Amino acid sequence: MKRSIVTALAALLCAGGAWAGSFKVLILIGDARTQEPPLVEENAKVGAHSFEFEQVIIEGGEFDGDMRDADIVYFPWNGPGHDGSYYMAESADAFRDWVEAGGAVYVAAFDDNYTDPDGNQGGAWMPIDDHPVLVQNTGDSDVNITAEGDASGLFSDPNDVNMNAITLDDNFAALDDDWVILAERADNGEPAACYLPHGAGVYLEVCADTRDGGRAAAAEPLYGNILFFLANYVDSSLDVDAAGKLTTTWGALRAR
Repeated sequence: MKRSIVTALAALLCAGGAWAGSFKVLILIGDARTQEPPLVEENAKVGAHSFEFEQVIIEGGEFDGDMRDADIVYFPWNGPGHDGSYYMAESADAFRDWVEAGGAVYVAAFDDNYTDPDGNQGGAWMPIDDHPVLVQNTGDSDVNITAEGDASGLFSDPNDVNMNAITLDDNFAALDDDWVILAERADNGEPAACYLPHGAGVYLEVCADTRDGGRAAAAEPLYGNILFFLANYVDSSLDVDAAGKLTTTWGALRAR
């Protein structure tokens, strides 16, 4: 992690009340059809935070488990596996430990039709032994934002996000109460966006489909918000009330 309390405090004073941090984002690409990564990389600065990016293509092989000094991992559409293939088998334990130690993960929609070596559908790169996940084969739907979603800022800070303009794909279901549901699909009531605290880190999922240019462009306002959301989560361990927002929002949500 690259931030320090002294650096963050100086940035806070310069920014007039918003925490500033510098974050390394590792984009793990499991499906070359996704058009999302270059649009994500346009967000080198979001609010007071700055981001640098590195892309690693894992399609057709295995992620080597080298986290490359990342603070955030970003899985675009079909990132950890698809079409019967799974790309996290060799690194699942190390990846999960990295999250537990404070790493932040975003994952878009991915297929329901692959399993890890133990036969688990979601994959052991998530803590599925304690928090099982069922991936359902679904398509697009309208979305209803929950009260937790409104409070989180994921759909409003810094960009206004119209989730009904974004194409949805396979969704998570059968989640336990430790998952925080930020938005629900209108067709089946299952999560369209949710997150799971894990140790000092977090998994954030939005079942967005970015397999082509049109679908990726429609979701463009969301990308900066995802980075902002995860950066604030990582920095919330400083437990400082930045303009009344960081501690109030994350303190309430993380208590779930």
